[in-house]
Amino acid sequence: MKSYQPSAISHQRSVEEESAKSKIFLLKAESRKPTAILAHRNIPITIVGGGIHGVSIALRLLREMPTAAKQLAIVDRHPQPLTQWRDKTKRQGMTFLRSPAVHHISHDALGIVEYAERHNRTSELAPPYSQPSTPLFWDFCNDALAELREHRVYYQFEVAKLRWDKGSGKFPFRLISTNNQGFRSRCVILAIGTDDCAYIPPGFMRWQCLYPDRILHASQFSVSQEFGTSPARIVVVGGGLTAGTLAKSLSERGHDVVLIARKPLKTEQFDFPPVWLGPKALSEFADEANFQRRYEIIQQNRGEGSITPDIMEALMDAPNIKLYPQTCIHNIVEMKKYPSAQGLQIETTRDTIADVSRVILATGYQFNLRRYRFLKELITQHQIPLVRGLPCLDSDLQLHPIQNLFGSGTIAQLQIGPAAGNIAGATLAYERLREKLLLHLQG
Repeated sequence: MKSYQPSAISHQRSVEEESAKSKIFLLKAESRKPTAILAHRNIPITIVGGGIHGVSIALRLLREMPTAAKQLAIVDRHPQPLTQWRDKTKRQGMTFLRSPAVHHISHDALGIVEYAERHNRTSELAPPYSQPSTPLFWDFCNDALAELREHRVYYQFEVAKLRWDKGSGKFPFRLISTNNQGFRSRCVILAIGTDDCAYIPPGFMRWQCLYPDRILHASQFSVSQEFGTSPARIVVVGGGLTAGTLAKSLSERGHDVVLIARKPLKTEQFDFPPVWLGPKALSEFADEANFQRRYEIIQQNRGEGSITPDIMEALMDAPNIKLYPQTCIHNIVEMKKYPSAQGLQIETTRDTIADVSRVILATGYQFNLRRYRFLKELITQHQIPLVRGLPCLDSDLQLHPIQNLFGSGTIAQLQIGPAAGNIAGATLAYERLREKLLLHLQG
């Protein structure tokens, strides 16, 4: 029996309907923008980052302590929360999340399931773990975001500098924006993801410099892009879910796709063993005192990527997808025979692929705190210890030696473990942060 194919749900809504919904949402969001500004204010708790982690922490705080609305600010460079997450899923053509339904931005584990039941959308919960479709997840999030809009705690504010003036009073942090506005805060949570840390394998750097418009990281590419030829031939490099999703989405749009991976393709339901959400594994991880060893444990458990069973089946069944596992690219050149077509020739250890329109590097991200310009001065001045770009947080997720500067998401991997950057990691982080944050709100 063929397995359930989640991609079928994506065809239930027309492009026009999705476009209309997006326009309506943006118009509503624009009308609800906060009119107050942050300049020269003192904010007890500031969350830097309006993605899954920042929004999740804010919502939990607001529900535990409604008065938090006057003491809380989320700052992000985008005009609306979750912008980057939504853009990423649209660029990849992702139809279903990998995370099960119990992991989302709300405090109620069954929240999205109940939402689906109320709106007669249970067909958008895919077996075996009720993974929500991306439209369902977004609509559920949009409902939850109404609470942030109501309390006016979200601000479009791109942080250019973060300073900590120890001993300067109750609000020692100073956040300065790119347009030179500033405010102070008592406590800062860095809920920053990996989006600014795209990884380009060293071997591809030279080729990308030669053909910058044709060799792109997945973060720079959208499956809806026009190629001028129909169908186009596209090479996707990578062995993880992003690579698989891109290949599947491009094939569904009629393109010929070659997926190239250095290692055998692995099929896994999740991107880390679920045991890492439980107390036993986390307790053993906490007992490991050596942060370099912790980093190695994370790498062993997350590996180099895997593809979910439904996506793998779609890749195997698609007539216009070729899978090249255990294959390396040793040269990329411009085809001389058809210079007007701007086709690339990809020379691999398996064979040569001609007339390639684009090479998409689904090679992931390598988080490095130094990549964030607004933190450079802080890292240097206070000598924050890093292991492979990750800060050595204490058990309260505090960036030692700075007091009341916390991290959530990938930044907290050396404390939270392999699940840190996932949606489930937001819940694990909040459990660590909760007591201290509530104390800040109370006093």
